[in-house]
Amino acid sequence: MTDMTVWKCEQWFGGHMQEQKVFRSEEAARDFARRLTEAAPDLMLKIEAMPIQHVWN
Repeated sequence: MTDMTVWKCEQWFGGHMQEQKVFRSEEAARDFARRLTEAAPDLMLKIEAMPIQHVWN
């Protein structure tokens, strides 16, 4: 069942979404967010699990 879930990481700045990336694992999404936070601490990040059907039809 884990193959049917992807992890979305959204980057927010000033109340507007700047970019969205999709990862195959929660660990990869959290690692990306951690590295990004170190480089740009003023960004807000949101990570959430999504069924793969919501990404690709």
